[in-house]
Amino acid sequence: MLASTNAADYTSKLPNLINGDSLTDVSLKGRGTIDGNGAIWWQRFRDSGKTLSRPRLIYITRSTNLLIDGLTLINSPSFHLVPSQCRYVTIQNLTITAPLDSPNTDGIDPANCTHVLIQNCTIDNGDDNIAIKGGRSNGQIIQPSQDIQIRNCQFLHGHGLSIGSETSSGVTGVSVTNCTFTGTTNGIRIKSQSGLGGPIQGLSYKQITMTDVPNPLIIDLAYSLNSNNGYPNDIPSVSGLTIDQLTVTGAKNAGSLVGLTNSLLQNLTLSNLHINARTGLVLQNARNVAMNAYHIEVSSGPSVIAQNAIGTGF
Repeated sequence: MLASTNAADYTSKLPNLINGDSLTDVSLKGRGTIDGNGAIWWQRFRDSGKTLSRPRLIYITRSTNLLIDGLTLINSPSFHLVPSQCRYVTIQNLTITAPLDSPNTDGIDPANCTHVLIQNCTIDNGDDNIAIKGGRSNGQIIQPSQDIQIRNCQFLHGHGLSIGSETSSGVTGVSVTNCTFTGTTNGIRIKSQSGLGGPIQGLSYKQITMTDVPNPLIIDLAYSLNSNNGYPNDIPSVSGLTIDQLTVTGAKNAGSLVGLTNSLLQNLTLSNLHINARTGLVLQNARNVAMNAYHIEVSSGPSVIAQNAIGTGF
């Protein structure tokens, strides 16, 4: 399937290539390729001063029992696959590809979804490989993103496996197991900000391997600060994060886990880390941090830099 580049073909009611709303028991399966024909759209976006709205490849909302299996998705004008406010979603055996410099070509973005399984996918793109979002809808707090399992996935170029930046409705219960990152800009990334933030909790990352990933671990709760946001009391928080069996080689830094002075990171457990990087791991504005059985080899400076961080093992 090859997408049209005619803007008139994308209407306010059908703004994406494939649209679905309020569906039950739906499958998109097969070995075919859906090509978003994105190069023209990316240039239009740049020519517009990065303001042009672009279609997504697949956008399905308010649906239950969704299976997407076996497809190849390439060159979306913007995000490739977005299930929004869906329940019981399985996404598996996908290959998603777009050029490294293609703008906003996220791979898979589950937004305010519950009971999601993403497995056996390969994603090589120009933005977040996966981004779990839990934002508002029409200004209202809605269902959180909850019970998200990601396993046996391979991430190549892209911005890594992210939570955020929209988290006002919350993100709870994320489990990531046996995934590899090769040449992504970032690895495990949590990004949010006041005005877009909410509770991010119950996160587990296990058996993760990263090669030539400059920024393997990031928590940034002051991401892209905007003083004009409409919800200044939506403050992000992170608690209950476990990282176990992480191997990193060729990193720029070992990681940067930074909370806010008014929203400290809470209950972080980092175990069995083997990291090779130029500089060490920054822990800032954090409480109840436990580091166990770790080896961080750096070219210069200390292996762990703690600032307003309290815990054990560092």
